Amino acid sequence: MRLKKGHDPRTAFEAAHSFTKKELCVPLVQWISDFLSRRGLQEPDGRPLFAYKTSSEEFETLRQLLHGLNLGQHAHPEYAQAWLLFAAEWWKREYPGGAWRWGPLCEAAGQRKVAHEKTRSLVIDGRRQWRLQTTIKSEGKRFIGLVAVNGGLPMRLVESAQGGLSRLLRMVTEQALEYRLQDEHLRQAIEAQAELLPACYQQAPVYELLDSLVKAVLHIRKAYALQGAQDPIARLQEECPHWEELFPIALDSQAAASLIKGLVRDTVSITPQSRRPPFQIQRGLRFSSDGSIPVYELSFVMQAQARRDQVAEALGMAVDALPPHFQLLLRIGEREYLVGEALLRDEEYQLIARPLPAIHSLHNAAQLIVSRWGATLHIANLPGGEALSHDEPLIFENTYPFARLLAQGDALVKGESALAAMPARTIVYAEEGEARELHDCLADGQMLMELPAGTTRLTYKQQPFVVTISASATRHPEAYWHGNSLEALSVPGLLFRGTPRLRIEQGTGFSSYAPAHELFVRTQGKELPLAQARAPGLCRLIWRKDGQRLLNTRAVLLPDEASITYAPGATTLEGSIRLHHWPDVPVRCESEQIALERRHDGTGLTLRLKSTGSRPATTVPLCLQWPDGEQKLTLPFPGYGVTLLRNDTPLKLNQALTIEELIGCRAVLMSTQGAENWQIRLTSGGTDSRSTLSQEIRYTGIREIRLFELIPAIQQMMSCHPGLDHTVQLELIHAHQTHARLQVGRYSTRIRLHSQKEMASLSDGARDLLPEQPQAEGLILALPLAEPEHDPVSLPLHFSEQVFTGNWLVSLPTDAVGPWLLYTPDDSKLHSRPTVVPPTVRQLSKPLTPLRDALCEADGEERMRLLRAALRAMAADPEAEDWQTLELLLDRLHHLPLASLDICQALIREPQALAMATLRLDDFSSRLAERLPCELPFEWLLIAPEHWFDTFATLRQQLAADNPRLLSLIRTDIQSKSQFLSRWQPALRFIFDQGLHHSFDLQSPDVGFFLKNPAMLTASWQSHLFDGEHSAMQQMFRRNPAETHQYPGSGNTDIGAFLKTPHGQMLLRCSKLPANDFKLATVMLPFMAAFDTYAGRGQQWQADPARLFSLRDARQFDTVWFDSAYQLGLAMAQAASMQK
Repeated sequence: MRLKKGHDPRTAFEAAHSFTKKELCVPLVQWISDFLSRRGLQEPDGRPLFAYKTSSEEFETLRQLLHGLNLGQHAHPEYAQAWLLFAAEWWKREYPGGAWRWGPLCEAAGQRKVAHEKTRSLVIDGRRQWRLQTTIKSEGKRFIGLVAVNGGLPMRLVESAQGGLSRLLRMVTEQALEYRLQDEHLRQAIEAQAELLPACYQQAPVYELLDSLVKAVLHIRKAYALQGAQDPIARLQEECPHWEELFPIALDSQAAASLIKGLVRDTVSITPQSRRPPFQIQRGLRFSSDGSIPVYELSFVMQAQARRDQVAEALGMAVDALPPHFQLLLRIGEREYLVGEALLRDEEYQLIARPLPAIHSLHNAAQLIVSRWGATLHIANLPGGEALSHDEPLIFENTYPFARLLAQGDALVKGESALAAMPARTIVYAEEGEARELHDCLADGQMLMELPAGTTRLTYKQQPFVVTISASATRHPEAYWHGNSLEALSVPGLLFRGTPRLRIEQGTGFSSYAPAHELFVRTQGKELPLAQARAPGLCRLIWRKDGQRLLNTRAVLLPDEASITYAPGATTLEGSIRLHHWPDVPVRCESEQIALERRHDGTGLTLRLKSTGSRPATTVPLCLQWPDGEQKLTLPFPGYGVTLLRNDTPLKLNQALTIEELIGCRAVLMSTQGAENWQIRLTSGGTDSRSTLSQEIRYTGIREIRLFELIPAIQQMMSCHPGLDHTVQLELIHAHQTHARLQVGRYSTRIRLHSQKEMASLSDGARDLLPEQPQAEGLILALPLAEPEHDPVSLPLHFSEQVFTGNWLVSLPTDAVGPWLLYTPDDSKLHSRPTVVPPTVRQLSKPLTPLRDALCEADGEERMRLLRAALRAMAADPEAEDWQTLELLLDRLHHLPLASLDICQALIREPQALAMATLRLDDFSSRLAERLPCELPFEWLLIAPEHWFDTFATLRQQLAADNPRLLSLIRTDIQSKSQFLSRWQPALRFIFDQGLHHSFDLQSPDVGFFLKNPAMLTASWQSHLFDGEHSAMQQMFRRNPAETHQYPGSGNTDIGAFLKTPHGQMLLRCSKLPANDFKLATVMLPFMAAFDTYAGRGQQWQADPARLFSLRDARQFDTVWFDSAYQLGLAMAQAASMQK
């Protein structure tokens, strides 16, 4: 080809190359054009990408089309458009959860090793092509977030977490209606219940989608007035045919449709400001989309927050008996599940849900256990928790995919039909219409039938039942029995001393007790009023109203004075159980390895027991033969000493465990008659006697301690020390004698390097482990610390003669700089200490940012110095490139113990950088706010207010100085992040309010008043804390009576010196406590910490393990008092500085 003179050959080449690209990208251009035309569009209309409802066939065709393009064609404008649509659909369809990596997405789109800059430009260009309204944030997961928001909720999350996800959405929606939550509080409420989601989906893009979903359902509820609609979905379809498009999820799968429609139905039924019980058991039938046999399902429903008096009333406890912090366990049959935690904030409990595994049985009784320090305080019966009989029909509403249990036996159902599960030989007679069999054999052998409108009579074993179905029927309210329960594992589960009462939850949200004339007892073939029954033993409690039986529950009623005591024998193999004021009924032991002798002396039963098995017995399974049937009663074996169990498997009395291995562990305690006081002593050794920490927890009259509930206390002690290998010793002590010990550490194994660091193995300290080859595959990963965007590498296994040797080859790529971290993945059951291997690249090909450079440093002390310097520079520049590196690093490694990550050790030593990370990075506060104080010698309360104020000011000046729209977005984002942290640390709320007031123009009445009249506000708060018998201090004393609670001491703090300061003397006068009062340290320590923190001396507390532990011990003792006092102390210190 000849060129004319003066013609630039590059121009001709580029023109030809551009022409070639256009020719070859015609299929892509045509595909997008066809995609839009099938939706009646000529060009994109700005809707989110999930709203285009891409079909599975379109998604696969697009995948093949992208795979067929070569690298040169990726610059075509339509490529970014097609790629972003594919990315959004991939997120929805195939994203498996976990730390986000672009690699799997790019690989699915036919790309290999795409640089971050390339994905960034693809997102930006694709957004422009689709005319998306979604903002690309100026910080955090900016580009990932845009893909996620346009993809909608990941289907794998919807399918794998149906129960947990629907629980979270229901809790947050209720909370939003009850408390009229605004935007930032709504996101905060979602993050607070995030544990209900699988761990791999607990991240900012998912929270943002759930936030949009809740807002959509709240909008529907408000806009279309669906309250009272018998079929809200049908009404919605008439009022707003395109209502499904309001949700960030396409309802093109059965799982998605059932989730959203179920949420709409639930939300319509919520009555704001009502007094619904905070806790409920839900039972029902779950149908699958493939037509297979439905399964029973039991779940636990809890509000996200509730007033203190509501919680006490629902649990059947006195308000003063509720501690400020307790755990909730659900007992179903003989199994117990941790389902929640309660934290008192002002006069309301924040209720944090914990995930409950799928429960596919309905008939066992379900009870709620209130527990503190692992010991049972109270057992409560709940609506829907009564035991069900296998001989009576179960009546369900006829809804898909979840049919709620309405009643057992007789039932009055509102609707056009109902479902009934009943024994196979039940006689069914429908007076109107025809009953239809749906399944002839459910999991428990019962048959499932659809009953028509009208009256259907069911008869089984000559017992008649009547089910009436009518569109005008009034549904009866929930009811459950309240009474004085005996702490014992019993079947039936209702085991009362004295006469119980029936609590009725009215549909209007109010509760009452059933009148006496509606309550009856059936025993020995006779029925009599409950008020006339005198401890009938095993019986049926019946509620009958207007001639219809509404409740028929098996229970055991004993005299008011009935109790159970234990008398251990001379050895762990023998002892006695005394059933005081129990009638003379036959008793047998169902274990062949326990010999039983019974004797009744007129006042009660004495059971003499002897264990004859090779192992000492831990429980006694008894069967009591009452005139009306059998009662199963499981009691602790009365041998002297301690039995340690993990998931019912005995542990050695001096065993080493990791914190995670404590889950499922409990201690069964027995002691001699009249000496039931046990204690647990936690001890953590230090470098000298001053840094050795110790804590004692007393138990009175307790037979079992759930050791896993002590995990927070163990973590709190362990993390006072900066080292990685500290352990805590747990001792069980009675009568000054230690009966059992456990050593609790962070790791059960460590990754050991050998053979000139060319091999790695897993060691438990005594020997190398030899896992099975399938378990060893992918068990050790490697990540270049200075390049966290690099995909983790799985170490290959080492073989000898084709047999796995138990070693891994440390064979690493040479395409990354800096040292590599070897660690186990987040789904591994092995808790292994990670290790670092030297760099594979000796010379750097390009200059590194300060943070990456610090991560490359081999010397530990120098690395820490460089990390802290890098973080200080980052704190002054919120747009520094290193923020992205930090976010990627924490995304990859946040599942590891934070003490093992130098970057976290550096962060807690640089409070300004930590404050910036908290307010700037997505997922940081929700993922690490709780963990940092649990795993490191650090407390949020020890960050000086000036660090927060400076951070707020820096963010305003550098990110949103002159852009009102951006200012609004950043203000909302920062509000959400700061309020999540203040949920766990309420004393910080006033600091954050001031920062938002000063730097982001967010007005706060308290802040405005404080700035004008600081002395008046502090005087008001001070009066609330100290004045009168109802003061916060006096309430704290009543919550923690000295007879049963050991008040923490001052530890390694010089509280005396603080009390000699002017502020200390004034506070001492306000408290009216003598200077030698044993409660004084608990009262004054939060004030001392607040004044030191305001003065910038917080690091002195963190650097001294004993001093830090004293602070934590005081806060753990009573968080309500500590947080209120600390907040006042900070305000007093600030007011004093303002007056200078």
